[in-house]
Amino acid sequence: MDEKKTRPAVSGADLLVSNDRGMMDPPGHNPGPPVLTDVLVDGVPAKAGIGVFGTWSERIVLIFENEHPKYGKEWGTKYYMFDENEPGKVNWGHNGDSFRIEIIETDQS
Repeated sequence: MDEKKTRPAVSGADLLVSNDRGMMDPPGHNPGPPVLTDVLVDGVPAKAGIGVFGTWSERIVLIFENEHPKYGKEWGTKYYMFDENEPGKVNWGHNGDSFRIEIIETDQS
């Protein structure tokens, strides 16, 4: 089994969707499907992105390769914050929940 090289996502900037679109975009503006980042969420492979995804407010979205026992196949929230004291830790919701997110680095050779 190949070990994936990862690094912790330390802020929202690590996961910003480069082709995001919002409610204020001009009519007919279609940048295509969101470009998400390959990640591990608590060790589970997924794609992640931060953007408005055609809405009014920013959110984090996770889409898992296989169903995640806690988050299902797709999950997202507007209520999240990267923990500045623990790289890779994302606190979310209003009840003290969190997950760890690691960016899978691609070989650029």
